[in-house]
Amino acid sequence: MRFRNTVIVLILALLIGGYAFFTAYYSKPEQVKKLLNITPGDIASIELKYPDREIVLDRPKGGEWHLVKPIGVDADQTTANNLARAIADAELTKTVEENPENLEPFGLAKPATIVTVTTYNGQKLPGIEVGKTTPVGFSAYVRLTDKPAVMLTSSAFPSGMNKTVDQLRSRDLMTFKVDDITRFTIAKDNGQTIEIARDGDKWRIVKPGNYLADPTQVRQLLSTLVNAKVADFIADAPNSVTQYGLEKPHLTVTVYGKGSASESLLFGFKQTEQGKDGVYVRRGERTPVYTVHQWVVSNLDRSVFDLRDKTVFNFDPSQVQSVDAKVGSDHFVLKRAAGGKWDVIEGSSTVPGDVPVVERFLDELRDLKGVSIMADPMQSPVPFGLDQPAVIVTLIGKDGKTIGTVKLSKITVKTTGVPEPGETPGPRTEYYATSTAGSAVYSISDFTFSQLNKPPALFHARPTATATSTPKK
Repeated sequence: MRFRNTVIVLILALLIGGYAFFTAYYSKPEQVKKLLNITPGDIASIELKYPDREIVLDRPKGGEWHLVKPIGVDADQTTANNLARAIADAELTKTVEENPENLEPFGLAKPATIVTVTTYNGQKLPGIEVGKTTPVGFSAYVRLTDKPAVMLTSSAFPSGMNKTVDQLRSRDLMTFKVDDITRFTIAKDNGQTIEIARDGDKWRIVKPGNYLADPTQVRQLLSTLVNAKVADFIADAPNSVTQYGLEKPHLTVTVYGKGSASESLLFGFKQTEQGKDGVYVRRGERTPVYTVHQWVVSNLDRSVFDLRDKTVFNFDPSQVQSVDAKVGSDHFVLKRAAGGKWDVIEGSSTVPGDVPVVERFLDELRDLKGVSIMADPMQSPVPFGLDQPAVIVTLIGKDGKTIGTVKLSKITVKTTGVPEPGETPGPRTEYYATSTAGSAVYSISDFTFSQLNKPPALFHARPTATATSTPKK
């Protein structure tokens, strides 16, 4: 009995082992067959031949793609690389007929596209003739030019090969990168020119005046400029650019790099065609005319006030000995005390100050930035309520000299007429700031105003809690 059971177990083990070997050996995935036995990196040139046009791209070894036919321009690298990858990865899923008598049913009598590639070793591979997609399933008919057989590949292949010149050409307008730029100018058709140059790790406006520039605003402008893309290709060799407003452009932005390298963008009229919202543009040193979206021009068409640094008063808080503050009807002084402490003085009363609150107040005052510059110089403080400021802060240095004064105001403005989109009907509150550091008046936010509009009680040190002993039982 025991011997019979042993034999049964051995037979079962052999059967299971044999089945496992069979499935492992004979169930190996079938190797994918490709239309062309190449990799994307092998392709040096691509020829796309259509019934009505022909497009040729090529690239040097290790270089970038260029369109060489029908025009000689830089190619869009992402689109060209995707095209090369789609050709190299195209799979042969099935052979439909080895020797078809009629190619018409497959759309191959007059192929929609013939794709031919040449490798870097100079080998021109058989062309891929692209036909119709199959009525059922997700396949398309193709044929190689050196074989009669009709084969199937993915239905995505025909659409991937159907390209126009505009789809394949580069849409980059500039070759500069932001960090390459050392200087730039904005010239307007009203004769105004703004020039901004790097000053160490900062930017400085050098024309029409000498001001520190706002680094965030400058970087946003330059990022818009170097990342601007062509929306539409209008004319590669126009007889005249007058009709586009580019003879006397509304705006010209020029960037300069190291040495004598420079590039310019000239912006002209807005498009007037129905459904179009572009602005005509061309490179200063090139003839083609393109369009860009209007927001590109809006981001570049800046004023000096837009680009200026809007720090209201720049100082070093560590050098402040005392702060004379008038907030509403309150008048108090914050004064340094021994041991890194602060006192709050109101009239004849002196109380310890809350050190973190005082130091945060000084930091907020140092970091005070305007939303916009309203006027420079400020002709009169009255329209901004600065003749009767809500907050006046005067800083005294450790040497006993006045560092400067900052004034803040809060005014109510009555609105007339229909409010602008996004505006709340009725009176609105506006906030302004100015300082002895300059003659400008700045608009500020309500939050910024609230951070500095603090009564003396908020600067008082908080009493520390005293632990109470538990009575003994």
